[in-house]
Amino acid sequence: MLQLQGAIDLPEATVYTDDVDGFLMYVLPKVPILRRDTDGKAVFKYVKYRAPKPLKNGEIGAALVFMDVELALTAAQEQALRTKLAELLTARQGQGGQPVDANRITLSKPQITKATVTVEVLADSGNLVQKINHAGKPSMYGNNVVAMSAELTQFGAPVFEAVMKSEGAGGVRVVYEMTFAGRMPPVTAFGTWHASKFYSFVQDVDFEENFWSEDDFHEHVEEIFANSESREVVVDPGGQAGTDPSIAPLLATLRTSVTQQLDEAVKRNLLDAIPAENRDFSKIRDEDFENIHRDVTVNKTADVHIEFKEKQVISVDVAPQANMQSLVSQGFKWEDYAMDVDLNDPFFRQLQLNIQVNAEFDKLPIFSVDVKIDYPPKTARDGIQTFSFTKADDIGKFVAFTDGGPTAFKYQYVVNYKGESRVHTSEWLDGDTTDLKVNIDDLGIWLVDIEVGDMSFDQVARAVLTLEHPEVAPGIPPVRRFQIDAQTKTEQVQEVLMEPVKPYGGSITYFMKDGREFVKTLKDLKGQRFYVDDPFSATRTVRVRTRGDFERQIDSIFLDLTYSDEDNDYRQTSSVALSKDKRFTDWAFPVIDEHKGKVTYQAITTFRDGTSTDSGEKTLDGATLLLGEDAAMLDVRMVPDLIDWAAVKLATVDLHYTDTGHGIDESESFTFRKDGAEAKFELAIRDRNIRSYTWKETFFMTDGSKKESASAGLVTDELLVLQVPA
Repeated sequence: MLQLQGAIDLPEATVYTDDVDGFLMYVLPKVPILRRDTDGKAVFKYVKYRAPKPLKNGEIGAALVFMDVELALTAAQEQALRTKLAELLTARQGQGGQPVDANRITLSKPQITKATVTVEVLADSGNLVQKINHAGKPSMYGNNVVAMSAELTQFGAPVFEAVMKSEGAGGVRVVYEMTFAGRMPPVTAFGTWHASKFYSFVQDVDFEENFWSEDDFHEHVEEIFANSESREVVVDPGGQAGTDPSIAPLLATLRTSVTQQLDEAVKRNLLDAIPAENRDFSKIRDEDFENIHRDVTVNKTADVHIEFKEKQVISVDVAPQANMQSLVSQGFKWEDYAMDVDLNDPFFRQLQLNIQVNAEFDKLPIFSVDVKIDYPPKTARDGIQTFSFTKADDIGKFVAFTDGGPTAFKYQYVVNYKGESRVHTSEWLDGDTTDLKVNIDDLGIWLVDIEVGDMSFDQVARAVLTLEHPEVAPGIPPVRRFQIDAQTKTEQVQEVLMEPVKPYGGSITYFMKDGREFVKTLKDLKGQRFYVDDPFSATRTVRVRTRGDFERQIDSIFLDLTYSDEDNDYRQTSSVALSKDKRFTDWAFPVIDEHKGKVTYQAITTFRDGTSTDSGEKTLDGATLLLGEDAAMLDVRMVPDLIDWAAVKLATVDLHYTDTGHGIDESESFTFRKDGAEAKFELAIRDRNIRSYTWKETFFMTDGSKKESASAGLVTDELLVLQVPA
């Protein structure tokens, strides 16, 4: 049997010997490890997942951890332990002893009689760990396996992953509390506890009733409380030296065991407090006693005695605990045990469709709207689903699994009108959304809420608004006309069409206080709300832009603009001068009807050579007016990279371009120095076909001389590489 004396304390485990077999050893490991399966793989899995929508705690992902932890040694540790134990047994034989074969040593485990375990992950931080699950006790046999799992938060997942992928502690702390049986050495130990509680109560009461004088009353009370308690734990090493390093730990363990068992026995035998006696004697006095004597005594005692005798088998409590090493430190690769999971699995994917009808049923001639949804995966099983709506806040919810397919669906709606047997049935329409709204324009009702907007009745006496929807049947819907004046606030069009509303038009006729009349045409109107604004609320803008060479050719452009609306006898004008300092402008002006009227212009362009051109009056098409000449550009790059600046002090290049047909004669000189940049000759030309020019290069040498070179004639090169002539 396991004997407590002679335990061997090693870094990886505590080893106890057997009291009969010298080669039988009981091993109690100190550090928990991951359990290995039959293939030598760790029983460990890390699952990090993300969700397509927030979880209940508001996070969009987390991680799960599954692992088996055991209090055991690895195969390599066991073999190393056998070797150490063999060396110790050989050393105990003294000189001349036969070496002990490590394979003769049998490694066993203490027989555990009681055990609990706690597991802590990432310090049990509430910010990192949501929940830890385990049985609270190990397997109680073999390697005392603890099966545990943990759910990490979105923040805890990367922390746990980083810890387990690094060297050292792996963020998992395991604490065992275990009891096993062992035989005592030739020592004795005992523990005693004695407690007593004593209470004494004495009461004397005398009453003297006098005929001629007042009655006398006398009371005497004595009360005594006494508590006592004693405790003693003694460990007698017998003939062994208590200071012996091999004996001292055993004696300490024995004392701890006696103390713990004594504490448990004391808890079971604690004495209850003795309550004080009640001094009330009224009930006795009611029986007409004049002299009362009461004497109460209570005495309670409790004794506990625990004794361990020589070579007796006793229970030993131990608490091995440690931070388990990381997955990498235990010799495993993180990638083999970790996986990422996307919870947006096609198998669970759903079409979750919210359906609403955007109409005020209580204010419109609509009794109900039935919306039919045809989604093939669900229709094949359950048929087409119909939702009925009678209020604006009714919401239909269509839910179906997608079966890994698309979320596109078809829908149809049927409008039932109040006081009308006919209905409006739409075509089957395509949808691919999660929020389906059937709007008022789709319900077969032409509804327009008319309001007076920015209207100045100081200038406008009244206005007539005419609204006209394309006919869906002869005379349906009728043309609607409204009189708008200072007293008008709102008007409304409400016509049942029994088909979707189309863009509509009409006109507004303004009668001004000065007698004038303006007509504004309305086209392609959409929406439920229409504002009647001032006749000049609309604005038209003409954008004027220029092109050409304002540096050498064009001096200025004088532009006259005119807008005229003949139907309303309305006219606007503007004049502007454009030059190199003002290359563009925008002309914005109020109009009555943005669909009517035209813009005309006349541009006079003056050139730097004194000539000019006149465009005459022209009509502008569109909103942008482009003036000037579409000049071509002559670009010549000059690159000085091949100049030997050790021999050249300065270089110049002269370029000359002529176009006699258009009166162009341009020259430009460029100077180059050491570390200077490239140069570029840019010239706007009138004739795209005339691109020839001449050039001349002059190099001023450091020795004071000068070298020149020039083009043989007209050239069209767009790149000149400067190089000193030979």
